[in-house]
Amino acid sequence: MTHAEPTLNTNGTAIAQPGPPQLMARLQKAKHRVVVLGGGFAGVYTARYLQELLGDRTDVHVELLSEENYFVFQPLLPEVAAGGVSPTHVVNPIREMVPRVQFRWSKVQRVDVENKLVYASQGEGKELVAIPYDHLVLALGKVSNFSSMPGVQEHALAMKDLSDAFKLRNHVYRCLELADVEDNPAEKAALLTFVVAGGGFSGVETIGELSEMLHKVKQNFKNIEARELRLVLVHSRDTLLPEMPAALGKAAMEILQQRGVEIIVNARTKAASRYAVYLSTGARLETRTFICTVGNAPNPICKDVLAGGAFVEGKSGGRGIGVFETDLHLQCTGQTHDWAVGDCAGVPMPGKPDEICPATAQFAIRQGKTCAQNILATIDNRPDRRREFKFKGLGTLASLGNRSAVADMMGVQLKGFIAWFAWRTIYLSKLPGMIRRLRVTVDWTLDLFFPRDITQLQPEAPPQLRVEHYEPGELIIGRHEIGRELFVIQKGASSPSTSWSARAATAR
Repeated sequence: MTHAEPTLNTNGTAIAQPGPPQLMARLQKAKHRVVVLGGGFAGVYTARYLQELLGDRTDVHVELLSEENYFVFQPLLPEVAAGGVSPTHVVNPIREMVPRVQFRWSKVQRVDVENKLVYASQGEGKELVAIPYDHLVLALGKVSNFSSMPGVQEHALAMKDLSDAFKLRNHVYRCLELADVEDNPAEKAALLTFVVAGGGFSGVETIGELSEMLHKVKQNFKNIEARELRLVLVHSRDTLLPEMPAALGKAAMEILQQRGVEIIVNARTKAASRYAVYLSTGARLETRTFICTVGNAPNPICKDVLAGGAFVEGKSGGRGIGVFETDLHLQCTGQTHDWAVGDCAGVPMPGKPDEICPATAQFAIRQGKTCAQNILATIDNRPDRRREFKFKGLGTLASLGNRSAVADMMGVQLKGFIAWFAWRTIYLSKLPGMIRRLRVTVDWTLDLFFPRDITQLQPEAPPQLRVEHYEPGELIIGRHEIGRELFVIQKGASSPSTSWSARAATAR
């Protein structure tokens, strides 16, 4: 199949070819091109199953685009933030997980559905790359959106990815270090108050692990007493973990409250500042640590595609907002070459057409498998091999830290130590790679017998203003590159032979 590959973008600047000669040769040889957008559970496992099904076939070229070159096992992020597991032990290089898939470390800028092109930026993002496709898999997930809560974007900590967990861990130790030498009682109380917004899986697991962490490391801070530690969980409903049976939500509340966690229900975050969190009830919580696990929104790329009318947005019939409506084959409504899986897909729940599948890893992984099967069935023109998505879930689990959890496994409800043991056993078995499983097992074993590391690592933030040196004849910015920085000449001058775009960039 041939593709019309444009050479200019909307600004008239050039668009780079999608890769080096070796990649271009493979693209020309392949009759079908499948591009997967997203490096989470849905995207990586779709590419992984495509790789397995294709075997040694060379007529289908599969490409995976992600902003990170690693896959994060998100269920363990709260333990990374709490210092129970090393950050590098919950990530896998995507290239190792899908060695026969072309991986592209890039940021998707937009999708041209009509011309079947994905525009992405690589490296410093000075050029757009046009990546052609015959089949597109949208697995970009959701993003955080705090626009309805003033100050939250600027002052809250998130719990979405590895960098968030790493940042939270260092921030907590910073607060402990400052509180240990603080002589102002009010400031010390604020430093030792930790507020989490959101009573879903992420919020409950984060505050559970944070509680365990604080009580394990407080002995290292001689001027901090256990009674001075204050943990607050704010939830908009009357029971935690709405994704689980109400009885388990109540059990989780009781376990956390027994460990001293304050739970404020039927309240929403109204605003936040560097000094406090403001609730819809009128309450003000003085704190220096605010973790917000609510406020999910459609990925901007998906939102742009939906706004363009390329797909049917799943608003009606309880199908959710800001997702791609699909059938049980994972094919986008009204499309023949576009598919959606994971958080950005409104996949009908098997047997419950008015509901969509929950945004959990177990559903995303199995959606990826079904999607891969159906893409190849479509490519091979074998409709008899197309499969409907039939997975209904195996249950849900939530860790509460301190060797306790709640679990609903095939209708069997568990809580306490047994649920915690089941949680660790199941997630350890799902962690990709034997080496990672062994390393996490070692981390958990050491955590049983030894104190946690309280080292505070603070990577230096890149300066907003920096000085750069250029030798005579070196190019600052090319005519066909995207200008993203402002340049001011301190010493020297642009050469008369320098291109117009370079002169403009240096003279501003």
